[in-house]
Parts: sequence; structure tokens; C-alpha cells
Amino acid sequence: MEVHHHPHVEKKRFKEYFLEFLMIFFAVTLGFFAEGLREHFVDKKHENEYIHSFYKDLSTDQWQLPVLIDAINRQQLLGADSVMLLLENANTTSRANSIYFFLRGMIRQQAIKAFISDRTVSQVENSGQMRLIDRQISDSLTDYYKLIYYVTDLQESLHKMKENLAQNMRPILSGLDYAKVIDSHDMIVYPKEDLHLLSTDRTAINNCLMSISEIKGLSTTIKELVALVIAEAANVNKLISAKYGFKGEN
Repeated sequence: MEVHHHPHVEKKRFKEYFLEFLMIFFAVTLGFFAEGLREHFVDKKHENEYIHSFYKDLSTDQWQLPVLIDAINRQQLLGADSVMLLLENANTTSRANSIYFFLRGMIRQQAIKAFISDRTVSQVENSGQMRLIDRQISDSLTDYYKLIYYVTDLQESLHKMKENLAQNMRPILSGLDYAKVIDSHDMIVYPKEDLHLLSTDRTAINNCLMSISEIKGLSTTIKELVALVIAEAANVNKLISAKYGFKGEN
């Protein structure tokens, strides 16, 4: 009886399987590598886009925020000092145009968010892609926007103080004269005709002075913080320029 052996055939098949395994392994490995490389390039592209956008936002903030400081100076700080002096010797027969003008300006609110460009930070936070940005810069950006949120919280407290002042000044102001301090576009104007106080009740005036003093104090703090925000915006942009080697080009 004849016996057949096939050792060489089995050995050949093993080599074939092994080569196929290696080919598949290398193909999958290269696929992962290629995908990882593609994601790396996509992430770098997004990183550069975000950084350029952050730079533009911060540059815009530096340009717009001084307008807020100017408004605080004119409406809150100058207004507070002026009205406190005017109310000290107020009467119902003297011209009170400045009192009306400054009080109406003091109760207006200038929210810092109206002067901030937050489109990029909102987009990056919502997409969870702050991780793409250099750690030092992302930490600086986080601190920057935390400072803005802190100012926003303080402004909410300031708004309540202004609402309190608006209530306290009702007993001493004439409603008809009060309406003459704004134009048809709701802009505060200094009226030409003479305006007069409705009352000089000392308790009502004292309540106004208390509210004005509170507004002045918190407004001073907010003004200093806004100046700090401007300085921080400049510092972050310096970091961006140093790390990414550009000066805000489009």
C-alpha cells in the first residue's frame, strides 16, 4: 500500500497565510497611520484658524473696550460727582437741567459683552476643541474670558443699583421734564428749555445720594477691571504672535 506525504505543501500554505497576515497587518497599520496623519493636518488647520480668529477678536476688544471706559467716566463717574454737588444745594426754582441730564445718563447700562467679540471662544468651547491650542495660550484665554465674566457679574450688581437709583429719584424729578432729556431715538440730550425739580425733600435727596455713591464705587472698580481686560487682551496676543509667528494677518 502506497503512502503519500505532503510536507512541502503544508509548509507552503503556512508561508502564504503568514504573508497574507503580514500584508493585512501592514495595510491596516498604514491605514491607521494615514488616518492619524490626516487628522493631525486637519487639527493643525483648525488650530491655525482658531488662533487667527482669537487674535482678531482680542484686537477688536482692545479697540472697542476704551469706548466702555469712556462711557463709565462720563456717565457714572463724572455724573456721580456732578449730581452729588448739584443736589447738595438743590431747590425747586433754580434750573435743574444738569441734574436731569446726569441722572438719566447714570441709570443707562453699558454691558461689557456689547464691547466683546466672543464668537470664537463660543465656537471653540461648544465644539470642545480648545485642546488643539497651545496650553499656555489656552490657559491665558480661559483666564481672559473668566475676567470678562467676572465684570459681567459685577455689572449685574451695578444694574440693580441703577434700578434702585431710578426709584429713589422719582420723588424729586418731574416726569414731564424727565421726558425732555431724550430725543426721538432714545438718545440722552441736554435740553435747551429750563427744567426744574419736583421736590427737594431731604430724605428723597439723601436716598439718591446713597445710591449714587454706591454706583460710583462699583463703577470705579469695573473701570479698573475693564482696563485690566484690555491689558490682558494685549498680553494674550503677544503670546500668540510669539508662538505662531504672525502679526494678525488675514
